[in-house]
Amino acid sequence: QCLLLGGGEGGSARNGFTDSVDSARSGLSAFRSGYSGELTDGQRVIKSFVQRMVRGRTLRMLSKTGGSVQCLVHLDRELKHIYIQRAGMRDAKKRSISLRSVQDICIGRDLDEEVELPLDDLSVTLLLDEGAAIAFRLEDEEDRDVFAKCVRMFVRGVKKEAARQARHR
Repeated sequence: QCLLLGGGEGGSARNGFTDSVDSARSGLSAFRSGYSGELTDGQRVIKSFVQRMVRGRTLRMLSKTGGSVQCLVHLDRELKHIYIQRAGMRDAKKRSISLRSVQDICIGRDLDEEVELPLDDLSVTLLLDEGAAIAFRLEDEEDRDVFAKCVRMFVRGVKKEAARQARHR
């Protein structure tokens, strides 16, 4: 199922993850301010995801050759870029992907025929400008869903901010 960046999504949330804009903003604000008071379940999920991704985590990035490679994946503190670097290789080139360049986010095998990647039920694929695609294999369905929904939320926020700035110029 693809998560439509302009509106709803192609399916329902299986794990009850709160995806409301207000909850997302509160979770991000809580993360940025260091707030440690009472958070909703959705805010806790978002805060935990952001902390983990800003520190960086090792994920399997799927390869056109049919395999996968271990990569260190992290978000910048402004939640505007994803950085990908081959894990365990100190001199490996770091790739920066602006979240503004993400056109769609798909879960699972929905794109099997559209992209030449070995997708499975635990895959999250980022469709980028100019037809490029990057796919990651997550640990389980919950991890996959949280990853996809949080990244989608950050993509929407970056695009909304860019549109607002463009209107004020």
